[in-house]
Amino acid sequence: GMDNDEADSGTNFWQELNKTSVDSGDELSTGSFTAKKYLWVQFQAFYTGDCNTTMVCNSDTGNNYAQRDNWSGSEGTNTSRANFTFGDSSVHDSIFENIFIVNKSDKEKLMIADRMTVGSTGAGNVVNTAEQVAKWTNTSSQITSLTFNQTGSGSYVNAKVRVFGAD
Repeated sequence: GMDNDEADSGTNFWQELNKTSVDSGDELSTGSFTAKKYLWVQFQAFYTGDCNTTMVCNSDTGNNYAQRDNWSGSEGTNTSRANFTFGDSSVHDSIFENIFIVNKSDKEKLMIADRMTVGSTGAGNVVNTAEQVAKWTNTSSQITSLTFNQTGSGSYVNAKVRVFGAD
């Protein structure tokens, strides 16, 4: 929200830190961005073929991620993973994900995410949703880059990521 009666011009809580896109391919990387205590990540992609999107923080592909998912009513737990997984989209042609992250340098990075994927077209078909909680177990630095990879036989078409931060 905003208070129009503020004495000063005010500052928005969320500041855009990065905006990156790729027209096609298997990877989308933000490059480096400014470290902030709180991050809001928006990821959107269209796909060709089978795609399974993953995200890693600061190029860390060690088994330092754990997550819990509720995918359209079906729950699952994954521990000691090399990435944060958005899930199999073999029956979907697009994805939109919002991820909120507590990004304190001396704490594990806690994430909460909401995802929507679109499969079959038409009013007779509903979208799929997922709710996820996850963590990156690094306690020595803040997230300053993100890499999104698709690991299926397909590829991204018009993938975008926006990163916002706040202290």
